[in-house]
Amino acid sequence: MISLVLPTFMEQGNILYVLQRSVTLLNKLGMSWEIIVVDNYSSDSTAHIVRRFIQVQPNVRLIIHDNNQLYSGSCKTAIQEAKGAYIAIMDSDRQVTAEDIPKFLAKLKNGANLVIGWRRKRHDPLLRLLMAWVFNKLGKVWLRCPLHDLNCGFRIFDQSFAAVAEIKYRINMVNPELYVRARCANQIVDEVEIQYFKRTMGITSHNLLKFWDIFIDVNHYMMALRKELVK
Repeated sequence: MISLVLPTFMEQGNILYVLQRSVTLLNKLGMSWEIIVVDNYSSDSTAHIVRRFIQVQPNVRLIIHDNNQLYSGSCKTAIQEAKGAYIAIMDSDRQVTAEDIPKFLAKLKNGANLVIGWRRKRHDPLLRLLMAWVFNKLGKVWLRCPLHDLNCGFRIFDQSFAAVAEIKYRINMVNPELYVRARCANQIVDEVEIQYFKRTMGITSHNLLKFWDIFIDVNHYMMALRKELVK
């Protein structure tokens, strides 16, 4: 079975489309599946839309946080709740698509434990592209991470990795910590190029107006992770 987990925050304009599209694509895989929507304390209609969808698609579950636990908190819930042999955590903003799941599965079946997406062709504002560049540079400096896209919102892993994928840090990203968990457990990390689309609805989880504060937070995060790598 594959578990597709969709972290959401204020995605009332996107979540129904993502659910409908994901169900269609999962049905083509030839394996059993579940979808888990993790709503991170949204104040819009996201949860209501998901509840209505569950009425016609019972293998979809909704988990609602009782406070905003940031993106890493949603991913922590995903790891705790997912039951599949493979666990996909995919952003629900329509910028990535479940259509790319077979690419990830091919890497996993070839020996990888954790596969992270690579948005080679991006359609984002200049400031967000700058942030991504900075995040990747920090990952290379502090973690010696060879991945091209350390903050991509799509990753899939197996149960072997899920067993060691402890999420300790509360921050609006998770891939650097997942990478470090894999390294510390001597597991294999790979990446795969994915499709990536321009955001047309909803809001980003990063406040781009606070670029310097975000940089400081992420730099401290990477430094802390580095200490775990060199223990």
